Amino acid sequence: MATVVKLQPVVRAPAKLQESAAQRRVRIGSGWIAGLFTGLFSLSALILATAIGVMLFYRGEWVRIGPDNCYIGEAPANTVAFGSLPLVHRLVYVLVGIVRATPILMIFWSLRALFRLYAGGEVFSQAAAVRFGGIGGWLCAYAVSPFLCHLALSATGYEIDKNWAHMASLQAFVLGLLVLVIGQVMQVGREIEEDREAFV
Repeated sequence: MATVVKLQPVVRAPAKLQESAAQRRVRIGSGWIAGLFTGLFSLSALILATAIGVMLFYRGEWVRIGPDNCYIGEAPANTVAFGSLPLVHRLVYVLVGIVRATPILMIFWSLRALFRLYAGGEVFSQAAAVRFGGIGGWLCAYAVSPFLCHLALSATGYEIDKNWAHMASLQAFVLGLLVLVIGQVMQVGREIEEDREAFV
């Protein structure tokens, strides 16, 4: 009786590349920066929650709103106590606060996620490119949110603080567009590299 011998090819795992000193610095530094953005996200979320609580429940004179700005403490004579506004008016401004704060929270969250990828060794990965582009998108959202809220408030008659136009918003929008485009370029570069590796 014939014996059949099946030979299995030996598959060796690719040798792990030794981490360079620069890669190690990027990985460790990115871990610290990811922790920083975790803290900034948590702090911003806490500030938003506190602001919502104040807008809904505080009835004192120390939080006021006027045509030029919102104030804590001393305020001009053309301001009114926020707590004296009708509930519907305060709820509208709570919604505005959430809309204005969400892009800031998402910028910190996206930066946290990006640097966590860097800390894990994913520097030029597809996921890192997507996260990088997402930061640009949220920067643009942060820039246009004051204008959109102004349009909504003025159309409904709830607008009190009309000081919404700031040069910082224009700068954030331009920066957001640049970051968004760079993220797209990173994705295209990664796709080209993957095609080259598949061809080889």
